Amino acid sequence: MLTTCKRFFRRFLLLGIQFLKSRKWIAKTLYSLQNAKDFSDLQEHEIMVADTIRVDSYHQAIKRYVKPGDIVLDLGTGTGILSLFAAQQNPEKIYAIDHSEFIEVAKKIAILNNIDKIEFIKESSFSFNPIENVDVILHEQVGDDLFEEDMLENILDLKERILKKDGIILPGKFELYIEPVSLKETYRVPFIWEQHLHGIDFRRLKNDPIIQPYKLKDYGFTNIPPHSINALLANPEPILAFDMNAEDFRADFPTSLTQTKKIVRRGRMDGLCLYFRIVFDDEIAIDTLPMETSTHWKNRLFRTESRQVEPGQELPFTLFMKNLARPETWSIALHNTD
Repeated sequence: MLTTCKRFFRRFLLLGIQFLKSRKWIAKTLYSLQNAKDFSDLQEHEIMVADTIRVDSYHQAIKRYVKPGDIVLDLGTGTGILSLFAAQQNPEKIYAIDHSEFIEVAKKIAILNNIDKIEFIKESSFSFNPIENVDVILHEQVGDDLFEEDMLENILDLKERILKKDGIILPGKFELYIEPVSLKETYRVPFIWEQHLHGIDFRRLKNDPIIQPYKLKDYGFTNIPPHSINALLANPEPILAFDMNAEDFRADFPTSLTQTKKIVRRGRMDGLCLYFRIVFDDEIAIDTLPMETSTHWKNRLFRTESRQVEPGQELPFTLFMKNLARPETWSIALHNTD
């Protein structure tokens, strides 16, 4: 009886959470609160600041594009590192915005470095209305799957309201990739029905309804750690590319994207890896593919049944993005080429 009550309560709680998340304004409020909590975690900031690929690329881009006399806005300032880099370029003023209490740490870092050009503001960017328009919007509103920190909504609101006509968003150009990969043996996690271990056969579970209730919302994808990829099996080509600095840019992306990858390397395909590029210009970019070098961003692997692929073979698939800003709602369907 007690077990039944626990199950009923758990189910009731899950339904309640799903109901709240289905209401857009409630979901946005819950996300904002969770986001502020996540970015009040000192260790999270330590991880980001320790990412030398990220830090060095941003420093190089800021040095190139922030000019003396500029008015700069740093959205989601965190430790203030981007504002501090910008201050080295002698702008007229820097606004550093963050809705987390952690902004007090950023203020202290600026004081300790004798930098006084930065005005720290604790509020939502949607409420921010400076007395002058800005020349540069700096940001790192970039989640593990690119979109989940509401980058598009936040940046485009500021672009429309307070960015000068000749101002820039830094960075503004992004590329999203979904690439077939072979994993190093240590990092492989086959589906349970692919297993045959020491005489124990799981293979007939594949279509058995007994396992269906246990495929939770994140079933079918997982995060893979740095240096886990053995090989890319096709030449990388973005499934989506956009530039927020383009005058005619719109964020109304389709909810599904179809692409066909042509295999160029023989090997075992273990899934499709999601990664992205942040493109400042032709010389400065950040690539989050977890191979030779790695960033602090995690990588999502859409798991597939392991299969041997050969050069020349075509692999068509569709990426479904039910909610662009919530990658847990994304899924991939491979298409039969027979």
